[in-house]
Amino acid sequence: MDKVCAIISGGTFSPLNGIKNADFIIACDKGYEYLNSQNIKPDLIIGDFDSFSGSLPSEIKRISLPCEKDETDTMAAINYAIRKGFNKIILFCALGGRLDHLLGNLQSAAYAAKKGATVKIQDTENEIYVFSNSEILLSKRENFSVSVISMTDKCENVSILGGKYTLKNAVLTNTSTLGISNEWVEDITVSVGNGILAIVMSKKSEE
Repeated sequence: MDKVCAIISGGTFSPLNGIKNADFIIACDKGYEYLNSQNIKPDLIIGDFDSFSGSLPSEIKRISLPCEKDETDTMAAINYAIRKGFNKIILFCALGGRLDHLLGNLQSAAYAAKKGATVKIQDTENEIYVFSNSEILLSKRENFSVSVISMTDKCENVSILGGKYTLKNAVLTNTSTLGISNEWVEDITVSVGNGILAIVMSKKSEE
């Protein structure tokens, strides 16, 4: 059975759809401000608090990090979730804003996948899954493209069924654009063996 941890980062705010279904909620720095605005109480607050200057509730467990450190607040939260045995992690407010933090969040997701977790990153225009050695079924979504991207040097045994362009036990590398911009025919199943794969569903721009 999945054990789900929701992590709210400090990127561009996006709706926290489904967050109350998580077993555990972690607010990263400014992520607490986002949660507080929605009257949602986290189980843990973690960060160096360089992007949040308000008061923090004393009754909620807090892990304070130094400003000068070797991992981002989101990476620290993912490390905590992995140590506590969560095998599904959902990142909110982790896209938009600074490009370096966005890329760092993707790297953090790849780290979690390496440890055996599946990570979902979502906002209003994107839904991303980062995983390894398993498969994911995607319900057909109108006006969204589907891409698969290797997060490691290569991903082996990559298969895509249900899309306009089919792959069967293919090898994808992180220097190839082979998996970019597939189209829906029906529900799509994406699977991967060795390597860490990202599925990116992005809303198409209106013509």
